[in-house]
Amino acid sequence: MSLEGNVSISLLLAKQGVQQAVVKSQRPLLAQPLLASSEAKDAPQKVGLVFNLCAKAQACASVYAIEQASQNQASKDACGIRAQLVRMELIREHLWRICLDWPELRGGQAEKALMKQVLLLDKEWEACLDVDNQAFVLDGDVKPPLKAKASSIALKLGTLLKEHIFYMPPKAFYECKSAEGYLLWAQYTQMNVPQLIQSLVHRGWQGVGQAETKILPDFDLAWLESVLSSDGAESFMKQPDINGEAYESTPYARQQSHPLIVELEQKYGLGLLVRFTAVLLELAATYLDLEKALMQFEAKCDVVGSAAENTGFGAVEAARGRLLHRVVLDEAQKVKTYQIVAPTEWNFHPDGVLKNALETLQGDEASIEQQAKLLIHAMDPCVKFNLEINHA
Repeated sequence: MSLEGNVSISLLLAKQGVQQAVVKSQRPLLAQPLLASSEAKDAPQKVGLVFNLCAKAQACASVYAIEQASQNQASKDACGIRAQLVRMELIREHLWRICLDWPELRGGQAEKALMKQVLLLDKEWEACLDVDNQAFVLDGDVKPPLKAKASSIALKLGTLLKEHIFYMPPKAFYECKSAEGYLLWAQYTQMNVPQLIQSLVHRGWQGVGQAETKILPDFDLAWLESVLSSDGAESFMKQPDINGEAYESTPYARQQSHPLIVELEQKYGLGLLVRFTAVLLELAATYLDLEKALMQFEAKCDVVGSAAENTGFGAVEAARGRLLHRVVLDEAQKVKTYQIVAPTEWNFHPDGVLKNALETLQGDEASIEQQAKLLIHAMDPCVKFNLEINHA
């Protein structure tokens, strides 16, 4: 098994379709063995290096947890810079899937050159906002960002999104409320993103994967503390639930109230069309938040309520869902306990939404395999996945 682990998914087919789906996240719990006894101030940097997928979100959740546990308060500039770095990372991660995976899901070719442009903008953004790499350092001496340079990078990103992803300004795309207008856009725009949406319509797969789901609510701090300080904490981190029920934390979970999502879901149910559309809306919304924050730099820090002495929580909405860190420090301000609950463990829970969606699939083996891959990519695990298909 790799350092990051993987997600194992197996389907048992019967005559009518999927008889049983088994979803198992095989991700080792690395935080405690890697970070125990570390100096508190060193933990966020270690986290960002070890957990390199969504490293900014990981470091951000970590530093908020450490600050809360050590009763340090981040500066307004640090909070604003962190938020902007996490936003760009979320945009980059969604574009990674959109540029490289989505074309192949419909039989096309990955847009590698476009992704290179995105990665370049991401590097420029980090260099502009966090010149001395102090944003995720406890008591870091952050410098105010170079607003003119940051605005120039944001403009380039907005142009890229307009010309290669939405084929309209991100704001115009996000303001789309009509399912009819959206599907016409997909039908008549002959480029990567709308062609994937159109391929779902052409195959009649808009509603594939409809399954009941529960959206992960805001965390209750007292409940979190009771769960993560108990003997069952390890089991919870591997298979989190609330009162025995699985919840999801996905782009759909964050975009479910958007008028376009509401109308599409009413017409086609919560299936592939709604889930892929939610990713696009979140991409547009995050860019708009990034652009807005350049004009009015926010000062809010993402802390999770108030915790017990020497205990801290940090929660960040990363590309794949809500990421939670909990840290307990000893009297010497060294890490005593370090715990991470990742979004993959919610979304790819053995009794969760993906399992339920997969067990609705019908058709021949080739169609089921294609539909399963689309569902998995629409929910997007943090690690690689293996899909195995067997016959009853």
